[in-house]
Amino acid sequence: MSCGGFGNSKEVTADEQAILDTVKGDVETHLGKKLSVFRALGFKTQVVAGVNYIFKVQHDDGIVHVKVAKPLPHTNQPPFLMGVDAAQHSEDSEIVPF
Repeated sequence: MSCGGFGNSKEVTADEQAILDTVKGDVETHLGKKLSVFRALGFKTQVVAGVNYIFKVQHDDGIVHVKVAKPLPHTNQPPFLMGVDAAQHSEDSEIVPF
């Protein structure tokens, strides 16, 4: 990982899926539809004043990349959506910053 950059792709645990789940409603709003499938396939992190995540997410109609910020614990702020890359992605596509 380069200083300030995103690290290598990692396997998802229940902790990361829980972070992603906190922004599901915002992703649904962005995509304009309710999602019954919303599963992280992988992710990368960037340590800043908190942690930025880019998730590769399988949903009802395909795969998107979702950027989420998790503020430092002392702020008592929940994770929030930073953006959605709704371009066509595959399970094999690389997770890249956007």
